[in-house]
Order: sequence, then structure tokens, then C-alpha cells
Amino acid sequence: MWARLGTLWEELRSGLWFVPGLMTVAAALLALALVELDRRLLADGDVAGLYFAFGGGVQGARGVLTTIAGSLITVTATVFSITIVALQLASSQFTPRILRSFSRDRSNQVVLGVFIGTFTYALLVLRTVRSAADEGQTFVPAVSVAVAIGLALVAIGFLIYFIHHVAESIRAAVIVDRATADTLRLVEQLFPAPIGASADGAEILPEPDGERRVVAAESAGYLQAVDADSLFTLAETSHLLVRMELRIGEFVLPGGPLATVWPASAVDDEITDGVRGAFVTSPERTLQHDAELGIRQIADIAMRALSPGVNDPTTAVNCVDRLSEILVVLGNRRAPDRARAGEDGCVHLLAGGTTFERAVDLSFDQIRHYGAGDPSFAAHLLVTLGDLASLVPPYRRPVVVRQAEALLRGAREQTREPKDLALLEWAAAHGTRRRDGRS
Repeated sequence: MWARLGTLWEELRSGLWFVPGLMTVAAALLALALVELDRRLLADGDVAGLYFAFGGGVQGARGVLTTIAGSLITVTATVFSITIVALQLASSQFTPRILRSFSRDRSNQVVLGVFIGTFTYALLVLRTVRSAADEGQTFVPAVSVAVAIGLALVAIGFLIYFIHHVAESIRAAVIVDRATADTLRLVEQLFPAPIGASADGAEILPEPDGERRVVAAESAGYLQAVDADSLFTLAETSHLLVRMELRIGEFVLPGGPLATVWPASAVDDEITDGVRGAFVTSPERTLQHDAELGIRQIADIAMRALSPGVNDPTTAVNCVDRLSEILVVLGNRRAPDRARAGEDGCVHLLAGGTTFERAVDLSFDQIRHYGAGDPSFAAHLLVTLGDLASLVPPYRRPVVVRQAEALLRGAREQTREPKDLALLEWAAAHGTRRRDGRS
């Protein structure tokens, strides 16, 4: 349940409507409260003592509120248009996988909320303004109109900020930095991720004897989250062994395996529903628990930059640098134990997860393939791999070394110019010295 609630919360906070909706409701409540305050102040005759209160009459108040409401709804439409254009530019120039980061950008949500909230506030206050010809008693909510003017000035400030923010947010360096920050936050959150007690040596456990039951998915989708706590508790209380068959971010087909449970004789419909309920799928991958998606976003930007249609190796270099930053942090953290044992000392859960080796391959396999033909980029990647290898524990260096060796072979095959070959050999030697701790 907690995994599903967390997924729902992530969907809410990632949408462009949730925060603006809350701010609109707050603006409506503020309008009702201030209008009531105006009624009481008018009844007590205290409005004249407020220096900041609106001093005009009925026509003036209506004119001010009408102008604010009319202009802000136009500005809101413009802001939405600018946002959509920014999303289209980012999607076509970088990768469609960064669109969610734009929609979940808190600045965009707050700006839209300020405009829509101010419009709603002005509209609700406007309906309370009355002249003597309307209902026999003049009512000008002086404090409410003054606050409307203040909110309009605040909205102007947010408009200036929004123009600057959109211009900044579609820059390649800013997009890559945002994806890096989101991924690093996930790495710090997920590594390690304790569930039950550690079972040393569980990585080489043989498959248990006896009949097994495969719990299948009822619908297709990407695995977005797993409630590992409830899955472990279910397995421990029922004296079962549950092995997850999917990693976060992988796609499952209808009827595809979610988990395997031993022994099959102890698995009934209730346990099957409990295991299936711990897996949360979605039509798309999200950065809620999927650190590999963050790596994939940056790698996709690098590959798009290396394509002949874009030809932007500087952006690709930036992506390689930020991927290495993520891998240094990941490489120096202990991965969560795959096996989780209960208080009885028995293993009850075999979980799946991202490993350092998988992250390195995901980061550089395709970049290495597409970038081997550019000697300058290949040289930079060789040096970067040497730096990465020097900053992670020795037992994790072989996967980085394999990437460097494969890159050097591919670059040699595609390079014929002696000067470029010399650059590659220098970069390879320099990366090796960095890896071995030699200057």
C-alpha cells in the first residue's frame, strides 16, 4: 500500500495541475476571508484608518478587479504556451525522457499557480462589489481590492522570473545538471536499502529444491516501485522464499513473471494477491525509485549530441562528465544485499536491483559505440574512464577497464589519421596512469 501511495504522490507532484490547483483553492479561501473582514471593518467603521486600503469607489474597484482578472487570464494562457514550446524544444533537441522533469519543475508549477490563483481571487472579490443601485447598500471591499493589487504586482514579478527560468531550463547544461541531481538523490536514497537482515554469501545461493509457483502480472507496464517491506513481511510470516524476477524500470508483459515463490504448496490465492500487490507498474518509467532512468536520460542526451544531425560533442562531453560523477558516488556505496534473512536466519526474499557493473554498461555502452569515430571525444572518454577507475574500489575497476579497452579498440579501427591515433594512444596511457595512481 505504501508503495502505491508513494507512486500516487509522485504522480500528483509531477503534474502541472496539482500545485496550481492547491494555490487556486487557497486564493479562493483568502478572497472569502478578506471579504468577510471587509464587511466587519465596514460595519465597525474602521476601514478609514487603514492606510493601505483601496480608497476608490464602486466603479474604481470594479475597474481594478476587472483589469486584473482579464489581464491575468491572458498572461496565464501565454505562460502555458511558453511552457508547451519549451517542452517541445527540449523533447526534440535532447530526449523525450526529460519531459517529466519539466512538468515536475516546482518553479513552473508555482508560477502557474500564482497567475491562476490571482485571477480566481480577483474574480471572487469582484462579485461582492455592490453599488447603491444594486441592492440598496454600497459595498466596496477596500482591503480585498488592495490585496488584489498586491497580488497583481507579485504576479508581474513571477512573470519576469518565469521568462528567465524558461530560458535557462532549456539549456543543455542545466538539463543535464538537473538529471544528475535527481539521479544522485536516488542513489543516496537507494544505496543501501536495508530490508530485513543481511544474508552473507546469498548472491551465490543455488535455486531451492521443490516445486515453485510463478506469480504473473495481470497487466503490462514498467515496474515503477516494489513494496519490499510488505513483500518481505509476507514471505517471513508465511515461511516462504520470494525471488523478484524484475528490476525497477523493466517492462513486464501481461502474464509475465513478477516473482517466484517457494514452496508452491504453501502458496494460495491470498499470498498470490499479496505478492502481486507489492509490485506497482505504470505506462512509463519515473525517477521515483528508478536510478537507471536518470542514467539513461543523460546517456540519451549524449547519443543525440553525437548524432550527425546534431553534431554537438561538447554536450556529449558534459554528459560523460556527469555520468562519471554519478558512477563515482555509486561505486563507493555498498549495494543492497540481494538476499534478506529474517529473525529465524532463513532467507525469505531475493531482491533485484541496480549494480555498479550494470550502471557502467548502461552509461557507456552506446556512447562508446557512437563516439568511437570522434578522436577528440574518444580521448576525453578514455581519460574520464581512467579517472573513474581511480576513484572507485579496486574490485570494481575491471568493468571500467573493459569499457576503456573496448573504446580504444573501436576508436583505432575507425581512425586513420596519425595525429588522431597519437591522441588516442596518449589518452589511453594517461587514463592508465590515472587508474594506477601514477601522475
